[in-house]
Amino acid sequence: MNNKQALWASFLVVFVASVAFYIIKPALAIKLRTELRATAFEVTALTSGFMVARALAAPLVGVTGDRVPAMRSKIVRLSLFPVVLISVAYAYVPEAFLAVLLSVVHGFLSGVLWPTLQVVVGFSAPSGRRGFYLGSYFTLAGLGSSVGYGLYGSLPLNSTHLILVGALLYVFSALLAFIMFSVSQTQGTWLAHGEKRDEPSWPGFSSLTIWVLAVSFGVGGVLGLMNEYLYIFLYEARSLTKTELGYTLTVATLLSVSSGVFSGLLSDKLGIRRVLVLILLLSAAGLLLLGLSTGKLCIIFSLAAVLLASKATLPLTRNISVAGTAAMAGTVIGVSNTLSNVGSAIFPLSAGCIYDILGGETIFGVDGRALPLVLASLAMFLLALLSPLAKEKHIKHRDNHSNH
Repeated sequence: MNNKQALWASFLVVFVASVAFYIIKPALAIKLRTELRATAFEVTALTSGFMVARALAAPLVGVTGDRVPAMRSKIVRLSLFPVVLISVAYAYVPEAFLAVLLSVVHGFLSGVLWPTLQVVVGFSAPSGRRGFYLGSYFTLAGLGSSVGYGLYGSLPLNSTHLILVGALLYVFSALLAFIMFSVSQTQGTWLAHGEKRDEPSWPGFSSLTIWVLAVSFGVGGVLGLMNEYLYIFLYEARSLTKTELGYTLTVATLLSVSSGVFSGLLSDKLGIRRVLVLILLLSAAGLLLLGLSTGKLCIIFSLAAVLLASKATLPLTRNISVAGTAAMAGTVIGVSNTLSNVGSAIFPLSAGCIYDILGGETIFGVDGRALPLVLASLAMFLLALLSPLAKEKHIKHRDNHSNH
């Protein structure tokens, strides 16, 4: 498969699979809660198990892809078929514990597939436009999640049937991946021309790589805060009604959908480091305002700023250019995904402890329940201050321009 075909295939697969995932995600949670009488802990364990397994898988598949580049073809062609079986099993699972186990396997497969597909996009894109294409990839994933949520809310089906609809979409996505990545024997640069590397070059991580990996961890943590902790904080500490909470989250999410494309375009022109600094400062300001403000309009715009900044980092922290060498591109992207997932697990747990311990107390004039947002703001600002230590490099490899 040539590079242009690989890009189109990657975009279609991630969009359809995202629609499927975000139909199944809320449907499964409601099914466990209402039909199987699962506790809130059991329901949230679905996400925890998924993210931990994904964090473990991502660096393993990154190293494997760098050692044996031809494995990337098998991964992207075959990984979604077992996800189809897991999705069907979700629909008929008899107890919550089994659903969590299935979610762990699902998370592992997710950690295998999506970082690999991000490497495919990075190597298939023209070297001067990687940021744009990676931004497009994450934008399509975001649009897929919006469509999935919309279908979940609009289809007049029960939870079991909605899960089966998601499974059917996974079938379509799996067939797309299998057919489109098998359509031609011509190999693009993402397969490194089928060359097996028994011992890849390990020159050590560059300062830019280390800094970007730290950003991945921090921003992953911020995204983790934008879930259950945020819902409770806005509902209890800021007294938003259920309708106001839904409206706030909807508007803020829509404002952030296309941020990945714009950040990707800017990174192509200005460089990854400069754009990440701007994004980190925007995130720091948004988090601080979100923690300190009480006005509903200010909450909406500050939350939109945080989500926009967080989503905008994805095509930059997953850009193969941060590796500094093609031989380590898959490894670095895998580690970036892992650190982001670890941050998404650690930050909310820490925020929950702080919320329980300091709820109702005031620390230096700040509501104790808002302290996690203030601390996250300081962390983003510190990461921005450390940026001068990061030296940017560019990957050089043979681009087959006739295939673009």
